[in-house]
Amino acid sequence: MSYASYASPGAHGPNGEHLTTEQSSGLQINPRFETFSDQFELVGELFPDSVVLQLHHFEDNSPVTDAAVEIETADVKATAAYDEKLQHYRITAPDLLTQLAKQQAHELVVTVIAAEKADLLVASYTPLPPQLNTEEHHHDHIPFWFWAALGLMAGIGFLFGRMSNHQAVRSSV
Repeated sequence: MSYASYASPGAHGPNGEHLTTEQSSGLQINPRFETFSDQFELVGELFPDSVVLQLHHFEDNSPVTDAAVEIETADVKATAAYDEKLQHYRITAPDLLTQLAKQQAHELVVTVIAAEKADLLVASYTPLPPQLNTEEHHHDHIPFWFWAALGLMAGIGFLFGRMSNHQAVRSSV
């Protein structure tokens, strides 16, 4: 049994695709955490009403469907239930969701006990601040002086262009 594992990119979906790869640039990605060991790889995705866990065997990327999965952070523990239809584990415990919504770093310990394997996985999760979690894009971060300088440079370029064009007409006459 491995006693420690570290969060890292690389978990895979059922068809070998990376679970953390954005499928479409127009979709908002939910907050995620991921971790793996020599036994398992796990990606957790946070939704407002649940935490969805994708759990696979590290060796062959096959889904783990028969495990007891528990997440612990701070003083909160919650057990995941496997959804056969959607083929993932889900946690809906309000205490865990409230804890993970706090704007702080969370150290997560995931206990996985499967038929012939057991492991402890460790992951870190820090939620994005609310203003970074939206799809709206604000341009307030570009200072006024930048726009003023850009306008001044465009005006000077226009004048020089007119002057050189005027001189070209005079020299051709």
